[in-house]
Amino acid sequence: MTASATRGGADALVSQLVAEGVEVVFGLPGVQIMPILDALHREPSIEFITTRHEQATTYMADGYARVAGKPGVALVVPGPGVYNAGAGLATAYACSSPVLLLAGQIQSSGIGQGRALTHELDDQLDVVRPVTKSARRVTDAAEIPDAVREAFQAMATGRPRPTEVEIPPDVLRATGDFSPLDPGAFEKDEPDTGLIAAAAELLAGAENPMLVLGGGVVRADGGPTAVAIAEYLQASLVNTREGKGAFDERHPLFVGTAWFNRRLQPLIHRADVVLAVGTRYQGIPLGPGQRLVHLDVDPGEFGKNVEPAIAIEADARVGLEALLAQLRQRHAPQPDRTSQRAADRTGLLDQFRAIGPQLDYTNALRRALPDDAVLVAGTTSAAYMCHLAFPVHRPRGYITSSYMGTLGYGLPTALGAKVAAGDSPVVSVNGDGGFMYCCAELATAVQYGIRAITFVFNDNAFGNTNRDQVENYGGRVIGTELHNPDFVAFAESFGVVGMRAKSPEDVEAALREALTETRPVLIEVPMSRNPSIF
Repeated sequence: MTASATRGGADALVSQLVAEGVEVVFGLPGVQIMPILDALHREPSIEFITTRHEQATTYMADGYARVAGKPGVALVVPGPGVYNAGAGLATAYACSSPVLLLAGQIQSSGIGQGRALTHELDDQLDVVRPVTKSARRVTDAAEIPDAVREAFQAMATGRPRPTEVEIPPDVLRATGDFSPLDPGAFEKDEPDTGLIAAAAELLAGAENPMLVLGGGVVRADGGPTAVAIAEYLQASLVNTREGKGAFDERHPLFVGTAWFNRRLQPLIHRADVVLAVGTRYQGIPLGPGQRLVHLDVDPGEFGKNVEPAIAIEADARVGLEALLAQLRQRHAPQPDRTSQRAADRTGLLDQFRAIGPQLDYTNALRRALPDDAVLVAGTTSAAYMCHLAFPVHRPRGYITSSYMGTLGYGLPTALGAKVAAGDSPVVSVNGDGGFMYCCAELATAVQYGIRAITFVFNDNAFGNTNRDQVENYGGRVIGTELHNPDFVAFAESFGVVGMRAKSPEDVEAALREALTETRPVLIEVPMSRNPSIF
């Protein structure tokens, strides 16, 4: 296939993907999308990775997107394929992650007719619209390049979120000469200069400023500029769980992560001016006299949770660069406050130690992992402590499911992240309940040589809900106790290296060994029920 005229609809699709810089597609074959698979077979520059369940296609695309910093692409059949991929789309939507779902459709003549054709769903676009930024059905092969270009443009401008393009098989088989479109470049709008100047004045006059950085800073690669502002103001640095990876958490101004962290509230309330960037600013109430400067690419977030004194619509990096320039132009740097910030951070960690064993496991992970590692934190108690206390050292080095709280996303998301991460280690922290959702993707890891490391913290239960029943429902346990396989033997049956670690010290030793392996690794950690961190 060449970059000029193509042979048909499926070739037009693949040629446009090549033009957009796509290097990998995560998918699961099926009858309505076979023309796309055939076109991919003729295009050596795109790798196709087959998953064992459609839910993993969008999870893997999401993990890939968040580490690579560019859209991930998933491919599924219509109907059940789209429904199965929906959890990954919803997770990517919650995390503002750029994921393109390429979906099949039934034959054009049958759409909307209710003829019970294979995988028919009326109306499929209604399924994906709540969890996509744009969704489009293509009914003419000549429209395919434009539909793909439109999807990538939506993901590259404003707030990145998933998109969907669906194409019937007869349109994919249509013949003609369809040339790919030039992706071009998108300029990011400059923020309002008056608002930037007002924000600079407010922050420079603050006695105790604080920066709260969210996922928008990570996605825009705005971390270095945010840190430069914090250093100029000697402001406290706080991140959200989605904002982990915006900067190296060893920074002396970093004090903690704002996520269900009541222990951080006194520090937040001590700030007189808070600059929140790329975050919904959810669950972080302001006290009397505190003022908020909210900078976000999505103006729809302003005032949802806290009313800002100044609201600036801007891409995180562009807005932060303008703010830093104003500060340097008009104000002198503030005197050093790093000793106070370090004391604040130490005080928080001391409180975490009193909760239970989770901090010891978190510290064991950090000691064993190199600086360039990526951690995927699942929906489990051990991962919750990682949100609060795992120090992230590299950009795009931490992945969560944000407010979606998606059980089971950890393993497949880590596989996609590892495809993007190259030689950098990728580790996922899973509970036994969540791991079993997508455990078949161990086969995918082995088939494609994806050397991710999977932790399974095993308490033979959906641990958090089981503890809820014990503590809040009189011990009336129902539906939360689980029967599990021997996870080490299970992993080895796939060709994955299986290990077992029974203490934080064992976890550190096993992880160090896993980092030397040439195959994917699973480490089971048998444990009793952990106390709640909340």
